[in-house]
Amino acid sequence: MPNPKKADEMNPNALDTFALVTLLIMGVALPLLGIWDFRRLTRWVEEGRSDALIKTYNWILVMEWGLTLAFLVWWLGAGRDLDSLGLIPMAAGWQWLAIGLGLAGMLFMIFQMKTVMGSPEKLAEAREQMGELGHLAPKTPKEDRLFVLVSITAGVCEEILYRGFLLAALAPVLGMWTAVALTSAIFGLAHVYQGWVGIGKAALAGLVMALLTVFSGSLFIAILLHAVIDLTSGRIMGRAITGLTGDEPLRPVSIQDA
Repeated sequence: MPNPKKADEMNPNALDTFALVTLLIMGVALPLLGIWDFRRLTRWVEEGRSDALIKTYNWILVMEWGLTLAFLVWWLGAGRDLDSLGLIPMAAGWQWLAIGLGLAGMLFMIFQMKTVMGSPEKLAEAREQMGELGHLAPKTPKEDRLFVLVSITAGVCEEILYRGFLLAALAPVLGMWTAVALTSAIFGLAHVYQGWVGIGKAALAGLVMALLTVFSGSLFIAILLHAVIDLTSGRIMGRAITGLTGDEPLRPVSIQDA
């Protein structure tokens, strides 16, 4: 959180209504919603619905943007500012180190994607590991285009929700580092539909994003890294399922082939 002093002034005592509602939605409602959404997608795939993934992507876009905008209206309506969320670019001194580490992480993810996508063996390993999570991977040109929007949405909305609103609401009450740990765990819990391994990986990613946010003084580097992680991971999964390698564009495949 870039400006803990401002947050302290806004929430000087115990958890306020905003913090409690944010905790309830992100710690309980979103994990349950994720389970429901993934089970619905799995059922649609098993039924052979060709529009299953498109409908799921559209649902994610509407849900994440709607929730983020609703919280933003509430936040600003309560007299709080964007600076306290880390939505004002800031960079001075050692903050550039965090920004540099974030950029290095993006380059690594892109390099890893290129490496895996160019190797049939690595793509085969990825397909074996993903299991039912492969239902979420883009398999057609239309799905691939929409997945780019989903990745950008995840980067923007989830960072604002977890490293913005939730961290800003909890840090004044719990202290910065306890809030960083708790928000990272809650972010991991939001991926409960991926199983324990998915929860652990998401929690670790959430911790990295939180630390980048705190030390860079801004949400923007975490937003960019998050979007790149989702985009590269989805591209790898899509190529693994379709059997394509390198930069070859996706071609339509049937649900059975996928």
